[in-house]
Amino acid sequence: MNSNNKLNIEVISLIYRSTRYLKFITEQLKSTIDTAYGWDVGIRIVANDASLQVVEELKYLDIPYTLYYDPNPSDYYLNRVYRCWNYAGRTSEYDNICFVNSDMAFSDGWLTNLLKHHDGINIPCSRLVESGKMLSGLYGVSKNLGRNPKTFDELGWSECAEELKEDIIKPGGLYMPCVFNKSRFIESGSYPEGNIYGDGVGTLGRFIKSGDDYYFHDILERGLGMKHITVFDSLVYHIQEGEMDASQ
Repeated sequence: MNSNNKLNIEVISLIYRSTRYLKFITEQLKSTIDTAYGWDVGIRIVANDASLQVVEELKYLDIPYTLYYDPNPSDYYLNRVYRCWNYAGRTSEYDNICFVNSDMAFSDGWLTNLLKHHDGINIPCSRLVESGKMLSGLYGVSKNLGRNPKTFDELGWSECAEELKEDIIKPGGLYMPCVFNKSRFIESGSYPEGNIYGDGVGTLGRFIKSGDDYYFHDILERGLGMKHITVFDSLVYHIQEGEMDASQ
């Protein structure tokens, strides 16, 4: 990290078993380093109880990474994912953090446009174009531009993003990519360690709401007076359940 007084942010992705998605997100992250005007941008991969193949591949890719080993490796996978995101935020050496998924591709200007609305009140999130494997959420657009790294249509994605880009924001939306001030993320308690159920967090009982929903709306909005927004000129493509479907 640069030691000057420039605004700074670290863009972080998790990975756990797919070397194909590891290479894919590494290329995407590297493409963002010099794209946010006025910001020092760092990138990092956090290997979440990763396979031996992923750990070996990380040694040969020119990208910062850390290895995370969950204290309860037999716990439900989503609980472990939330704990890893909290670890990733807590261990960042940057003042601000941006979380992304390993099956995401970025459009020109996505990070700059997201950061325009990072003001201590907003929780800015990108607008997603999703592959159609699953229904999209609020403001999401379904368009199949590839359902794995091999079939990803980079040119088609670039054209789609330009067509959809609008310099507006709307309340609510999806939850990642998202930008947080690191200190606030930690002081707020960070993500709950799992979804919210009738009998607690991460218990797999009667489902009430996702951990994202709880953190954004119950903790940050109701508790701290922040606003969850979607930034319509920050376009990101989401393959959806990429690593879960990957064979390698």
